[in-house]
Amino acid sequence: MITFEYRFDILPGKAAEYDRYVKGPGQNIWTQYRGVKAVRKYKSLLGGSSPQRVVQVDLDSLATLERILADPKFRKAKEKFHGLVTHVTDSLLTSV
Repeated sequence: MITFEYRFDILPGKAAEYDRYVKGPGQNIWTQYRGVKAVRKYKSLLGGSSPQRVVQVDLDSLATLERILADPKFRKAKEKFHGLVTHVTDSLLTSV
């Protein structure tokens, strides 16, 4: 199993639009795919300069992630997401 993690901030002035996105087209963007084991969403309690939102997606394999990232429907949702956020970073994690 692998965990795909991404961190981001919501663009200033885009909070309402972001909220509509996560309740609409972005709501089940990960869980609709076979091979996704869990999705966890976090918001920082500390504030500060690091990205304030974190999403972790547990997947059964790297191939699953590659398949999802290549899907045209996912790519369209991702494009919308990137219009609402900034300071996006990602990591591919495995337990040790």
